[in-house]
Amino acid sequence: MQVKNLSKAETEYGWMVNTGRDDFDGLYGDAAITAVIDELISINKGERKLNWKIRPWLISRQRYWGTPIPIIHCDECGTVPVPEKDLPVELPRDIVFGKGNPLETSSEFMQVKCPTCGKDARRETDTMDTFVDSSWYFLRFTDAKNNEQCFSEDLANHWMNVDFYCGGIEHAQMHLIYARFWTKALRDLGLHSIDEPFNELFCQGMVNKSAPYCESCSITLSVDHAGMPCPQCGDALSMRSAKMSKSLGNTVSPEEMIEKYGADTVRLFILFAANPTAGMDWSDVALEANYRVMLQLRTMPEILLNWGDTASAIDEWLVARLKQRVAEFNTAMANYDLRRAVEISHYELIKDINWYTRRGGDNSTVGRTVLESWTYLISVSTPHLAEEWGRCLGLEHMVSASEMKDVGSVSNQEKNILDYEFIMRVVLENSRKVKGIAEKHLQSKAEKLTLIISPEWKNTLSREALPI
Repeated sequence: MQVKNLSKAETEYGWMVNTGRDDFDGLYGDAAITAVIDELISINKGERKLNWKIRPWLISRQRYWGTPIPIIHCDECGTVPVPEKDLPVELPRDIVFGKGNPLETSSEFMQVKCPTCGKDARRETDTMDTFVDSSWYFLRFTDAKNNEQCFSEDLANHWMNVDFYCGGIEHAQMHLIYARFWTKALRDLGLHSIDEPFNELFCQGMVNKSAPYCESCSITLSVDHAGMPCPQCGDALSMRSAKMSKSLGNTVSPEEMIEKYGADTVRLFILFAANPTAGMDWSDVALEANYRVMLQLRTMPEILLNWGDTASAIDEWLVARLKQRVAEFNTAMANYDLRRAVEISHYELIKDINWYTRRGGDNSTVGRTVLESWTYLISVSTPHLAEEWGRCLGLEHMVSASEMKDVGSVSNQEKNILDYEFIMRVVLENSRKVKGIAEKHLQSKAEKLTLIISPEWKNTLSREALPI
């Protein structure tokens, strides 16, 4: 085949053919690679190497922010390390920012004596990559006031590993690589005996907001270009979700949002907008919707505590429902499913209250029981509102400084009550749909009538549900 006739390059694994060796022909992928390596080793033409897929790391930088490299350059002695008694080397203050390396503008920093021969020498002006000094802070935290060592080996071994690490997705690709590298490097130097720095990693998603985007150029532009053509190709720009950044200008001022809606509302919106690990799109409309929910929640203590004193069968359902919701909430929190937890505490419990009153519930004793536990559920995401509820309940201590009482688990009898009410809700919803369809068809002439006879218990249930 002529090269000019090739339509594309094959980059995936393939079969070995026409190698001139019967033991190679017909091998595929990894098997072929292994056979070739084994042959090269057998004839002393090569050796097997493990590819860690780690790129070479040049740690020196020509910039001010970074750890100074403790090296002195002497014409007589060559490269000389800074004596340990003179460590750490601190960054100078008398520098001028502009072109080139800022440290070279400080003559006091650069001009030093050689520690070996005492002659004039020059200090190294490159600094280390910031990942060098930001990749072992967790080890320093175990012994932060130690002025003699970076940290005590005994204290590091006692407090490490970090139980739970939460950070942005960029941490998984950059910071954690260096953090793990330094942990293992310092271990190999005998400074501690920890193998892995973090037991559990949780990466939260990015907050996005729309920004102008050019399909032809595949570039995202700052919001200043909204409504304008692409400056490179002249095509019309569309709006596309992009990570919030100062350069794009698609940011939101938290101070303004908190001033307008309150910190609880902003926090509730962020938690409910998406799962913690997923990216979320900022929406002013959704923020407004959460604000309305907060206004509704503020009225709940007054409503529940001012119910009457009428006991009814539906009271047992609401108490059982509370136990069920608390269990669901705890499960969601344990799984870091914060969106589901917020959905339970701020949305679904409102629906439960509405169903309770719709079914004739009017018992302030039950209302207080529900509110006492509900207060602690909302405190996770809306602590200010929870303290207001606590004051309405007359709690002795602040909600944030106390714990929720154990509501217990759902009993078998309560499960039956929950199942019954679930069926009632389904029947009610379907009955209303049927009623709506029937009323709609009354406006036109019926062409066909079909009678479906159901068991008596279904008819009884439907008759009970229709008046609700």
